[in-house]
Amino acid sequence: MSQSFVTVRSQAISLESQVESLLSKYSTFAQTTSSEQTSQEKRLDTQLEELLGQRRDVVEKLGTICDENPTISASKLSQLQRHREMLKEHWQNLRNIRSSIQQERNRLNLLFSVKSDIAQQRTTDDTVPFEDDEDYYRGESRRVDQSHNLVDRLISQAWETRDQFSAQSNLLQSGSNRILQNLRRVPSINQLITRIGTRRRKNALIMASVIVICILLLFFTW
Repeated sequence: MSQSFVTVRSQAISLESQVESLLSKYSTFAQTTSSEQTSQEKRLDTQLEELLGQRRDVVEKLGTICDENPTISASKLSQLQRHREMLKEHWQNLRNIRSSIQQERNRLNLLFSVKSDIAQQRTTDDTVPFEDDEDYYRGESRRVDQSHNLVDRLISQAWETRDQFSAQSNLLQSGSNRILQNLRRVPSINQLITRIGTRRRKNALIMASVIVICILLLFFTW
């Protein structure tokens, strides 16, 4: 039973890593959105949907293993809860990124549409002269209203996009805090990281010393 739990959990960890990598790539489309969905964007969205579905099945398997084993350890139950929370967070991240991309796309399409309407109206105004001053001022007033509406919509879209980025930042910060908490719960991991850092520093010092000695030997024996 323990081996089965470990095997299934390793699948969950592998899928989590893949999803985090794809979410990072997918989020870039929120800053470089095109007027229509590109093939790469669509492919990433589909891959994320499929991987999250696979993770849901794997987490359910872990839950079944825990339910069937009444003597399951508390640490395994804690690991199961962590995988459930991470799955929920990644689903929310995907929805937030999709929303940000769609809002940016709507803003671009709105901007293109208004620019096209203004250009068309100017062309019409140039080809069809106004009958009197009243028509002229009415046309100018209409263009000013269109500009004001465009500005209002762009401001609204900017506020919504800012809120989405703020929400994503909070989610990422929450994930970072959870990782730090997990590291504190397992002292051996912190000790291992510290030992690796110490060994790297020692190796760097040894290498630097060897280089200095070689330079000095070359200098005095030249």
